[in-house]
Amino acid sequence: MADKKNSFTDFFSNNDFSKYFEGYNQGPIDMKAFLETQRKNLQALSEAQKTAIEGIQTIAQRQTELLSQLVEDNSEIAKQALSEGSPEDKMALNADIFKKTYERNVGSLQEMSELLNKSNQQATGILNKRVSASVSEIKSAIKKQGTKAA
Repeated sequence: MADKKNSFTDFFSNNDFSKYFEGYNQGPIDMKAFLETQRKNLQALSEAQKTAIEGIQTIAQRQTELLSQLVEDNSEIAKQALSEGSPEDKMALNADIFKKTYERNVGSLQEMSELLNKSNQQATGILNKRVSASVSEIKSAIKKQGTKAA
């Protein structure tokens, strides 16, 4: 998938908001460090969103493949129903085709579930990692600013 520009992320990466707060470091937090933390948060959110969208695209592609296979299976059943032979033979053959199709579909549903779960875990992992780092960065910035004030 080609990287698409994210205007929301670009807005924050192209504008240095910390310059507006350079003279204002009297508070309990270093604003430059705080804004850098927020920039990283937005970047992680964008990365998690990209991962989730890629997962959805993979699932949609797989669903298309499965639908195509289902159409082929139904065509095979119809072809067998119209072929020569006794009704008992046709029913037995159709039962075998149906069983094979059913088992394949159940396996495909499990595969889809695993793909979705993997995508969700990756996106959540990105966010969890960033939240943990963000909390550490904010605590560090507060301590740093407190040391400067003292």
